[in-house]
Amino acid sequence: MSILDGLTIILILAAMSFVSFRAAKKSVTTDDYFTAHRNLNRIQAGFSMAATDIGGNSVAGAVAFAYGTGLGGVWYNWSAVIPLLILAFILARQIRSFNVNSVPELLGKRYNEASRLLATITQLLAMGVSLGGQFTVAATTITTIFGLSHPVAVMISVALLLMLTVRGGLLAVVNSDRVMFLIICLSVVIAIPVCMSAGNGWENISQSLPDEYLDISSQGILLPLSLGLLFMFDYATQQSYLQRVFSAKDVSTAKFAYIFTGFVYIVFGLAVAFLGVLAYVLLPDLNDNKLAYATMIKEYMPVGVKGLVLGGLFAAAMSSADSKIIAASFLFINDIYKPYIRKGRAISDRRLLRISRLTTACICIIGIVVSMVSNSFIQIMYTVGLSYGTAVFIPMFAAIYWKRGTAAGALTSMVSSIVIGLYFEYHVYGKVCGLIGMIPSNLVAVAVSLISFVVVSLLTKEKQ
Repeated sequence: MSILDGLTIILILAAMSFVSFRAAKKSVTTDDYFTAHRNLNRIQAGFSMAATDIGGNSVAGAVAFAYGTGLGGVWYNWSAVIPLLILAFILARQIRSFNVNSVPELLGKRYNEASRLLATITQLLAMGVSLGGQFTVAATTITTIFGLSHPVAVMISVALLLMLTVRGGLLAVVNSDRVMFLIICLSVVIAIPVCMSAGNGWENISQSLPDEYLDISSQGILLPLSLGLLFMFDYATQQSYLQRVFSAKDVSTAKFAYIFTGFVYIVFGLAVAFLGVLAYVLLPDLNDNKLAYATMIKEYMPVGVKGLVLGGLFAAAMSSADSKIIAASFLFINDIYKPYIRKGRAISDRRLLRISRLTTACICIIGIVVSMVSNSFIQIMYTVGLSYGTAVFIPMFAAIYWKRGTAAGALTSMVSSIVIGLYFEYHVYGKVCGLIGMIPSNLVAVAVSLISFVVVSLLTKEKQ
Protein backbone atom coordinates (compact mmCIF):
# COMPACT_ATOMS: atom_id res chain seq x y z
CA MET A 1 0.00 0.00 0.00
CA SER A 2 1.23 3.47 -0.90
CA ILE A 3 1.93 6.24 1.57
CA LEU A 4 -0.97 8.24 0.11
CA ASP A 5 -3.43 5.38 0.76
CA GLY A 6 -2.15 4.99 4.30
CA LEU A 7 -2.54 8.71 4.92
CA THR A 8 -6.10 8.61 3.55
CA ILE A 9 -7.08 5.87 5.99
CA ILE A 10 -5.40 7.73 8.85
CA LEU A 11 -7.34 10.89 7.93
CA ILE A 12 -10.61 8.95 7.94
CA LEU A 13 -9.85 7.54 11.40
CA ALA A 14 -8.75 10.98 12.60
CA ALA A 15 -12.01 12.55 11.39
CA MET A 16 -14.09 9.94 13.22
CA SER A 17 -11.99 10.35 16.37
CA PHE A 18 -12.29 14.15 16.28
CA VAL A 19 -16.08 14.01 15.98
CA SER A 20 -16.24 11.46 18.80
CA PHE A 21 -13.97 13.56 21.03
CA ARG A 22 -16.09 16.68 20.54
CA ALA A 23 -19.25 14.76 21.41
CA ALA A 24 -17.62 13.37 24.55
CA LYS A 25 -17.42 16.90 25.99
CA LYS A 26 -21.22 17.15 25.83
CA SER A 27 -21.85 13.81 27.56
CA VAL A 28 -21.84 14.75 31.24
CA THR A 29 -24.57 12.52 32.72
CA THR A 30 -25.58 8.94 32.00
CA ASP A 31 -28.71 10.28 30.30
CA ASP A 32 -26.45 12.26 27.97
CA TYR A 33 -24.22 9.22 27.46
CA PHE A 34 -27.00 6.75 26.57
CA THR A 35 -29.74 8.91 25.01
CA ALA A 36 -27.93 11.98 23.59
CA HIS A 37 -30.17 14.39 25.52
CA ARG A 38 -33.20 12.76 23.79
CA ASN A 39 -32.83 15.46 21.18
CA LEU A 40 -31.62 13.80 17.97
CA ASN A 41 -32.64 15.73 14.87
CA ARG A 42 -33.55 14.19 11.50
CA ILE A 43 -30.04 14.27 10.08
CA GLN A 44 -28.58 12.69 13.21
CA ALA A 45 -31.28 10.02 13.56
CA GLY A 46 -31.56 9.23 9.84
CA PHE A 47 -27.87 9.14 8.98
CA SER A 48 -27.04 7.25 12.17
CA MET A 49 -29.68 4.56 11.69
CA ALA A 50 -28.62 4.13 8.06
CA ALA A 51 -24.95 3.90 9.03
CA THR A 52 -25.79 1.46 11.84
CA ASP A 53 -27.58 -0.87 9.46
CA ILE A 54 -25.26 -0.41 6.49
CA GLY A 55 -22.53 -2.15 8.40
CA GLY A 56 -19.82 -4.51 7.27
CA ASN A 57 -22.35 -7.25 6.51
CA SER A 58 -24.33 -4.97 4.21
CA VAL A 59 -21.18 -4.13 2.23
CA ALA A 60 -18.67 -6.99 2.34
CA GLY A 61 -21.37 -9.58 3.11
CA ALA A 62 -23.60 -8.39 0.27
CA VAL A 63 -20.72 -8.28 -2.22
CA ALA A 64 -19.72 -11.81 -1.16
CA PHE A 65 -23.30 -13.05 -1.59
CA ALA A 66 -23.67 -11.44 -5.03
CA TYR A 67 -20.28 -12.87 -6.03
CA GLY A 68 -21.79 -16.33 -5.66
CA THR A 69 -25.36 -15.64 -6.83
CA GLY A 70 -25.23 -12.76 -9.30
CA LEU A 71 -27.46 -9.71 -9.39
CA GLY A 72 -30.11 -11.66 -7.47
CA GLY A 73 -27.87 -10.99 -4.49
CA VAL A 74 -29.49 -7.55 -4.38
CA TRP A 75 -32.10 -9.12 -2.07
CA TYR A 76 -29.43 -9.41 0.61
CA ASN A 77 -30.15 -5.70 1.21
CA TRP A 78 -33.40 -5.05 -0.64
CA SER A 79 -35.21 -7.40 1.73
CA ALA A 80 -34.75 -4.70 4.38
CA VAL A 81 -36.68 -1.97 2.53
CA ILE A 82 -40.29 -3.03 3.17
CA PRO A 83 -39.73 -3.89 6.88
CA LEU A 84 -38.17 -0.47 7.48
CA LEU A 85 -41.06 1.38 5.82
CA ILE A 86 -43.68 -0.69 7.66
CA LEU A 87 -42.09 -0.16 11.06
CA ALA A 88 -41.97 3.60 10.51
CA PHE A 89 -45.76 3.62 10.70
CA ILE A 90 -46.65 0.77 13.08
CA LEU A 91 -43.90 1.03 15.69
CA ALA A 92 -42.19 4.41 16.06
CA ARG A 93 -45.13 6.32 17.58
CA GLN A 94 -46.59 3.36 19.45
CA ILE A 95 -43.48 2.25 21.34
CA ARG A 96 -42.59 5.82 22.36
CA SER A 97 -46.04 6.20 23.94
CA PHE A 98 -45.17 3.59 26.61
CA ASN A 99 -42.47 5.81 28.15
CA VAL A 100 -39.87 3.03 28.13
CA ASN A 101 -36.26 2.94 26.96
CA SER A 102 -35.97 -0.63 25.64
CA VAL A 103 -38.02 -3.60 24.46
CA PRO A 104 -37.16 -5.66 27.58
CA GLU A 105 -38.43 -2.77 29.74
CA LEU A 106 -41.66 -2.77 27.72
CA LEU A 107 -42.07 -6.53 28.26
CA GLY A 108 -41.45 -6.13 31.99
CA LYS A 109 -43.97 -3.32 32.22
CA ARG A 110 -46.63 -5.19 30.23
CA TYR A 111 -46.01 -8.80 31.40
CA ASN A 112 -43.55 -9.57 34.20
CA GLU A 113 -39.91 -9.28 35.27
CA ALA A 114 -39.05 -12.77 34.01
CA SER A 115 -39.96 -11.70 30.47
CA ARG A 116 -37.80 -8.61 30.84
CA LEU A 117 -34.80 -10.54 32.14
CA LEU A 118 -35.00 -13.25 29.46
CA ALA A 119 -35.30 -10.65 26.69
CA THR A 120 -32.34 -8.69 28.06
CA ILE A 121 -30.01 -11.68 28.38
CA THR A 122 -30.84 -13.07 24.94
CA GLN A 123 -30.42 -9.64 23.34
CA LEU A 124 -27.03 -9.10 24.98
CA LEU A 125 -25.84 -12.49 23.73
CA ALA A 126 -27.26 -11.77 20.26
CA MET A 127 -25.41 -8.44 20.18
CA GLY A 128 -22.17 -10.16 21.08
CA VAL A 129 -22.63 -12.66 18.25
CA SER A 130 -23.56 -9.91 15.78
CA LEU A 131 -20.46 -7.95 16.75
CA GLY A 132 -18.42 -10.93 15.60
CA GLY A 133 -19.55 -10.31 12.03
CA GLN A 134 -18.55 -6.65 12.17
CA PHE A 135 -15.17 -7.48 13.71
CA THR A 136 -14.57 -9.96 10.87
CA VAL A 137 -15.21 -7.30 8.22
CA ALA A 138 -13.01 -4.73 9.96
CA ALA A 139 -10.26 -7.31 10.47
CA THR A 140 -10.47 -8.38 6.82
CA THR A 141 -9.83 -4.77 5.82
CA ILE A 142 -6.80 -4.50 8.11
CA THR A 143 -5.46 -7.86 6.90
CA THR A 144 -5.82 -6.76 3.29
CA ILE A 145 -4.02 -3.48 3.97
CA PHE A 146 -1.19 -4.64 6.19
CA GLY A 147 -1.05 -8.41 5.75
CA LEU A 148 -1.57 -9.05 9.46
CA SER A 149 -3.05 -12.28 10.81
CA HIS A 150 -6.79 -12.39 11.47
CA PRO A 151 -6.51 -12.54 15.30
CA VAL A 152 -4.18 -9.53 15.40
CA ALA A 153 -6.41 -7.60 12.99
CA VAL A 154 -9.48 -8.34 15.14
CA MET A 155 -7.77 -6.98 18.26
CA ILE A 156 -6.74 -3.79 16.43
CA SER A 157 -10.33 -3.37 15.20
CA VAL A 158 -11.69 -3.72 18.72
CA ALA A 159 -9.17 -1.22 20.10
CA LEU A 160 -10.12 1.37 17.47
CA LEU A 161 -13.80 0.77 18.08
CA LEU A 162 -13.47 1.29 21.84
CA MET A 163 -11.57 4.49 21.21
CA LEU A 164 -14.54 5.83 19.20
CA THR A 165 -17.30 4.84 21.64
CA VAL A 166 -16.23 4.56 25.27
CA ARG A 167 -15.77 8.27 26.04
CA GLY A 168 -18.64 9.93 24.23
CA GLY A 169 -21.56 7.51 24.36
CA LEU A 170 -24.53 7.71 21.99
CA LEU A 171 -23.89 11.29 20.89
CA ALA A 172 -20.36 10.35 19.85
CA VAL A 173 -21.69 7.30 18.02
CA VAL A 174 -24.42 9.29 16.24
CA ASN A 175 -22.12 12.10 15.15
CA SER A 176 -19.32 9.80 14.00
CA ASP A 177 -21.96 7.72 12.19
CA ARG A 178 -22.83 10.76 10.09
CA VAL A 179 -19.23 10.98 8.92
CA MET A 180 -19.00 7.23 8.36
CA PHE A 181 -22.26 7.15 6.37
CA LEU A 182 -20.91 9.70 3.91
CA ILE A 183 -17.59 7.85 3.63
CA ILE A 184 -19.37 4.52 3.01
CA CYS A 185 -21.57 5.97 0.25
CA LEU A 186 -18.69 7.83 -1.39
CA SER A 187 -16.47 4.74 -1.37
CA VAL A 188 -19.13 2.61 -3.11
CA VAL A 189 -19.87 5.33 -5.68
CA ILE A 190 -16.17 5.55 -6.55
CA ALA A 191 -15.58 1.78 -6.61
CA ILE A 192 -18.19 1.01 -9.30
CA PRO A 193 -16.75 3.03 -12.24
CA VAL A 194 -13.18 2.08 -11.33
CA CYS A 195 -14.05 -1.63 -11.35
CA MET A 196 -16.05 -1.31 -14.58
CA SER A 197 -13.03 0.30 -16.21
CA ALA A 198 -10.82 -2.52 -14.92
CA GLY A 199 -13.20 -4.98 -16.59
CA ASN A 200 -12.92 -3.11 -19.92
CA GLY A 201 -16.45 -1.76 -19.89
CA TRP A 202 -19.93 -3.20 -19.46
CA GLU A 203 -20.05 -4.95 -22.84
CA ASN A 204 -17.00 -7.05 -22.03
CA ILE A 205 -18.15 -7.66 -18.45
CA SER A 206 -21.62 -8.85 -19.50
CA GLN A 207 -20.13 -11.32 -21.98
CA SER A 208 -18.05 -12.85 -19.18
CA LEU A 209 -21.06 -13.57 -16.98
CA PRO A 210 -23.32 -16.64 -16.91
CA ASP A 211 -26.85 -15.76 -18.07
CA GLU A 212 -28.36 -16.28 -14.62
CA TYR A 213 -25.98 -13.74 -13.07
CA LEU A 214 -28.04 -10.86 -14.44
CA ASP A 215 -31.36 -12.30 -13.29
CA ILE A 216 -32.56 -10.18 -10.37
CA SER A 217 -35.18 -12.82 -9.48
CA SER A 218 -32.73 -15.72 -9.36
CA GLN A 219 -33.18 -16.23 -5.61
CA GLY A 220 -36.88 -17.00 -5.89
CA ILE A 221 -39.29 -16.00 -3.12
CA LEU A 222 -38.22 -17.97 -0.05
CA LEU A 223 -34.84 -16.30 0.49
CA PRO A 224 -36.13 -12.69 0.17
CA LEU A 225 -39.08 -13.61 2.40
CA SER A 226 -36.81 -15.16 5.01
CA LEU A 227 -34.40 -12.23 4.97
CA GLY A 228 -37.30 -9.78 5.07
CA LEU A 229 -38.65 -11.45 8.20
CA LEU A 230 -35.18 -11.47 9.72
CA PHE A 231 -34.84 -7.72 9.13
CA MET A 232 -38.37 -7.02 10.37
CA PHE A 233 -37.67 -8.79 13.67
CA ASP A 234 -34.28 -7.11 13.99
CA TYR A 235 -35.37 -3.54 13.31
CA ALA A 236 -38.37 -3.87 15.61
CA THR A 237 -36.54 -5.32 18.62
CA GLN A 238 -32.80 -4.53 18.56
CA GLN A 239 -31.75 -1.75 20.92
CA SER A 240 -29.07 -0.55 18.48
CA TYR A 241 -31.86 0.63 16.14
CA LEU A 242 -34.50 1.53 18.70
CA GLN A 243 -32.11 3.75 20.61
CA ARG A 244 -32.54 6.25 17.72
CA VAL A 245 -36.32 5.98 18.14
CA PHE A 246 -36.20 6.51 21.91
CA SER A 247 -33.64 9.34 21.61
CA ALA A 248 -35.26 11.22 18.71
CA LYS A 249 -36.64 14.62 19.66
CA ASP A 250 -40.14 13.71 18.43
CA VAL A 251 -42.20 11.00 16.69
CA SER A 252 -41.76 12.43 13.19
CA THR A 253 -37.97 12.28 13.61
CA ALA A 254 -38.19 8.65 14.77
CA LYS A 255 -40.30 7.78 11.71
CA PHE A 256 -37.92 9.62 9.43
CA ALA A 257 -34.99 7.48 10.61
CA TYR A 258 -36.73 4.29 9.43
CA ILE A 259 -38.01 5.80 6.16
CA PHE A 260 -34.67 7.39 5.25
CA THR A 261 -32.81 4.12 5.85
CA GLY A 262 -35.34 2.20 3.73
CA PHE A 263 -34.94 4.50 0.72
CA VAL A 264 -31.15 4.51 1.06
CA TYR A 265 -31.21 0.71 0.78
CA ILE A 266 -33.00 0.81 -2.58
CA VAL A 267 -30.01 2.47 -4.22
CA PHE A 268 -27.29 1.10 -1.95
CA GLY A 269 -28.49 -2.52 -2.22
CA LEU A 270 -28.33 -2.44 -6.03
CA ALA A 271 -24.91 -0.77 -5.98
CA VAL A 272 -23.20 -3.34 -3.75
CA ALA A 273 -24.85 -6.26 -5.57
CA PHE A 274 -23.45 -4.86 -8.81
CA LEU A 275 -20.01 -4.71 -7.17
CA GLY A 276 -20.39 -8.42 -6.37
CA VAL A 277 -21.07 -9.15 -10.05
CA LEU A 278 -18.03 -7.10 -11.04
CA ALA A 279 -15.93 -8.99 -8.49
CA TYR A 280 -17.00 -12.30 -10.10
CA VAL A 281 -15.54 -11.11 -13.42
CA LEU A 282 -12.40 -9.49 -12.04
CA LEU A 283 -11.60 -12.23 -9.49
CA PRO A 284 -12.92 -15.48 -11.01
CA ASP A 285 -10.71 -17.81 -8.96
CA LEU A 286 -11.29 -16.36 -5.50
CA ASN A 287 -11.35 -19.09 -2.84
CA ASP A 288 -13.17 -17.10 -0.14
CA ASN A 289 -16.19 -15.02 -1.20
CA LYS A 290 -16.10 -12.84 1.89
CA LEU A 291 -12.75 -11.43 0.73
CA ALA A 292 -14.18 -10.36 -2.65
CA TYR A 293 -14.66 -6.66 -1.93
CA ALA A 294 -11.44 -6.08 0.00
CA THR A 295 -9.41 -8.02 -2.59
CA MET A 296 -11.01 -6.14 -5.50
CA ILE A 297 -10.13 -2.87 -3.80
CA LYS A 298 -6.55 -3.98 -3.20
CA GLU A 299 -6.02 -5.21 -6.75
CA TYR A 300 -7.85 -2.62 -8.85
CA MET A 301 -8.24 0.70 -7.01
CA PRO A 302 -5.68 3.37 -8.00
CA VAL A 303 -3.37 4.99 -5.48
CA GLY A 304 -5.26 7.34 -3.16
CA VAL A 305 -8.64 5.91 -4.09
CA LYS A 306 -7.67 2.56 -2.57
CA GLY A 307 -7.25 4.12 0.86
CA LEU A 308 -10.62 5.90 0.63
CA VAL A 309 -12.54 2.78 -0.41
CA LEU A 310 -10.85 0.54 2.15
CA GLY A 311 -11.55 3.24 4.72
CA GLY A 312 -15.20 3.13 3.67
CA LEU A 313 -15.32 -0.63 4.25
CA PHE A 314 -13.73 -0.21 7.66
CA ALA A 315 -16.16 2.63 8.47
CA ALA A 316 -19.07 0.36 7.52
CA ALA A 317 -18.01 -2.22 10.08
CA MET A 318 -17.33 0.40 12.76
CA SER A 319 -20.64 2.25 12.21
CA SER A 320 -22.61 -0.89 13.02
CA ALA A 321 -20.38 -2.17 15.80
CA ASP A 322 -20.26 1.11 17.74
CA SER A 323 -24.06 1.23 17.93
CA LYS A 324 -24.27 -2.33 19.21
CA ILE A 325 -21.69 -1.65 21.89
CA ILE A 326 -23.41 1.45 23.28
CA ALA A 327 -26.79 -0.33 23.09
CA ALA A 328 -25.46 -3.35 24.99
CA SER A 329 -24.08 -1.12 27.75
CA PHE A 330 -27.41 0.65 28.09
CA LEU A 331 -29.36 -2.62 28.20
CA PHE A 332 -27.24 -3.99 31.02
CA ILE A 333 -27.58 -0.77 33.05
CA ASN A 334 -31.28 -0.19 32.34
CA ASP A 335 -32.62 -3.76 32.42
CA ILE A 336 -30.30 -5.73 34.71
CA TYR A 337 -28.13 -3.56 36.95
CA LYS A 338 -30.66 -0.95 38.09
CA PRO A 339 -33.73 -3.19 38.59
CA TYR A 340 -32.07 -6.42 39.82
CA ILE A 341 -28.70 -5.54 41.35
CA ARG A 342 -29.28 -2.03 42.72
CA LYS A 343 -33.05 -2.67 43.09
CA GLY A 344 -33.89 0.98 42.62
CA ARG A 345 -31.26 2.35 45.02
CA ALA A 346 -29.49 5.54 43.95
CA ILE A 347 -26.14 5.30 42.21
CA SER A 348 -23.77 7.97 40.91
CA ASP A 349 -23.35 8.67 37.20
CA ARG A 350 -19.63 8.08 37.55
CA ARG A 351 -20.12 4.52 38.79
CA LEU A 352 -22.74 3.77 36.14
CA LEU A 353 -20.31 4.86 33.43
CA ARG A 354 -17.61 2.57 34.84
CA ILE A 355 -20.03 -0.36 34.83
CA SER A 356 -21.12 0.41 31.28
CA ARG A 357 -17.50 0.29 30.12
CA LEU A 358 -17.00 -3.07 31.81
CA THR A 359 -20.12 -4.32 29.99
CA THR A 360 -18.60 -3.08 26.74
CA ALA A 361 -15.49 -5.18 27.35
CA CYS A 362 -17.56 -8.33 28.02
CA ILE A 363 -19.67 -7.88 24.88
CA CYS A 364 -16.52 -7.33 22.81
CA ILE A 365 -15.06 -10.59 24.12
CA ILE A 366 -18.11 -12.48 22.81
CA GLY A 367 -17.71 -10.74 19.44
CA ILE A 368 -14.00 -11.60 19.29
CA VAL A 369 -14.70 -15.29 19.92
CA VAL A 370 -17.41 -15.38 17.23
CA SER A 371 -15.13 -13.63 14.74
CA MET A 372 -12.46 -16.27 15.33
CA VAL A 373 -14.72 -19.30 14.83
CA SER A 374 -17.37 -18.28 12.25
CA ASN A 375 -16.78 -17.57 8.57
CA SER A 376 -20.37 -17.03 7.45
CA PHE A 377 -22.02 -13.60 7.55
CA ILE A 378 -25.46 -15.06 6.83
CA GLN A 379 -25.09 -17.72 9.52
CA ILE A 380 -24.22 -15.05 12.07
CA MET A 381 -27.26 -13.00 11.03
CA TYR A 382 -29.61 -15.98 11.34
CA THR A 383 -28.23 -17.10 14.69
CA VAL A 384 -28.72 -13.59 16.08
CA GLY A 385 -32.25 -13.40 14.72
CA LEU A 386 -33.30 -16.79 16.05
CA SER A 387 -31.76 -16.12 19.45
CA TYR A 388 -33.55 -12.86 20.08
CA GLY A 389 -35.47 -10.94 17.40
CA THR A 390 -37.77 -13.75 16.29
CA ALA A 391 -38.47 -14.76 19.89
CA VAL A 392 -39.36 -11.28 21.15
CA PHE A 393 -41.22 -9.92 18.11
CA ILE A 394 -44.67 -11.44 18.83
CA PRO A 395 -44.75 -10.65 22.59
CA MET A 396 -43.56 -7.11 21.87
CA PHE A 397 -46.24 -6.32 19.29
CA ALA A 398 -48.87 -8.03 21.42
CA ALA A 399 -47.84 -5.77 24.30
CA ILE A 400 -48.66 -2.81 22.08
CA TYR A 401 -51.72 -4.07 20.20
CA TRP A 402 -53.35 -6.99 22.10
CA LYS A 403 -54.50 -6.49 25.69
CA ARG A 404 -55.40 -10.15 26.19
CA GLY A 405 -51.77 -11.32 26.12
CA THR A 406 -50.42 -12.71 29.40
CA ALA A 407 -47.05 -13.16 31.05
CA ALA A 408 -47.32 -16.94 30.74
CA GLY A 409 -48.03 -16.56 27.02
CA ALA A 410 -45.04 -14.24 26.54
CA LEU A 411 -42.57 -16.53 28.32
CA THR A 412 -43.83 -19.66 26.56
CA SER A 413 -43.68 -17.88 23.22
CA MET A 414 -40.11 -16.67 23.70
CA VAL A 415 -38.66 -19.94 24.98
CA SER A 416 -40.38 -22.13 22.40
CA SER A 417 -39.34 -19.81 19.56
CA ILE A 418 -35.67 -19.88 20.57
CA VAL A 419 -35.50 -23.65 21.10
CA ILE A 420 -37.42 -24.70 18.01
CA GLY A 421 -35.92 -21.99 15.78
CA LEU A 422 -32.32 -22.93 16.58
CA TYR A 423 -33.09 -26.67 16.33
CA PHE A 424 -34.73 -26.17 12.94
CA GLU A 425 -31.82 -24.07 11.67
CA TYR A 426 -29.11 -26.56 12.61
CA HIS A 427 -30.90 -29.90 12.18
CA VAL A 428 -33.75 -29.48 9.68
CA TYR A 429 -33.40 -26.56 7.25
CA GLY A 430 -31.41 -27.72 4.22
CA LYS A 431 -30.70 -31.07 5.88
CA VAL A 432 -34.06 -32.83 5.58
CA CYS A 433 -35.51 -33.82 2.21
CA GLY A 434 -38.85 -32.50 1.04
CA LEU A 435 -40.82 -29.32 1.70
CA ILE A 436 -40.10 -29.20 5.43
CA GLY A 437 -36.38 -28.91 4.77
CA MET A 438 -37.00 -25.86 2.55
CA ILE A 439 -38.94 -23.74 5.07
CA PRO A 440 -36.79 -20.90 6.52
CA SER A 441 -36.04 -21.36 10.21
CA ASN A 442 -37.18 -17.90 11.23
CA LEU A 443 -40.56 -18.49 9.57
CA VAL A 444 -40.99 -21.66 11.62
CA ALA A 445 -39.84 -19.89 14.78
CA VAL A 446 -42.23 -16.96 14.45
CA ALA A 447 -45.14 -19.30 13.66
CA VAL A 448 -44.37 -21.27 16.82
CA SER A 449 -44.05 -18.02 18.76
CA LEU A 450 -47.42 -16.73 17.54
CA ILE A 451 -49.32 -19.96 18.12
CA SER A 452 -47.88 -20.59 21.57
CA PHE A 453 -48.43 -16.98 22.64
CA VAL A 454 -52.08 -16.90 21.58
CA VAL A 455 -52.96 -20.37 22.92
CA VAL A 456 -51.27 -19.95 26.32
CA SER A 457 -52.60 -16.41 26.74
CA LEU A 458 -56.16 -17.56 26.10
CA LEU A 459 -55.72 -20.41 28.61
CA THR A 460 -54.30 -18.23 31.37
CA LYS A 461 -55.55 -15.22 33.28
CA GLU A 462 -55.06 -11.79 31.88
CA LYS A 463 -52.65 -9.61 33.83
CA GLN A 464 -54.53 -7.06 35.90
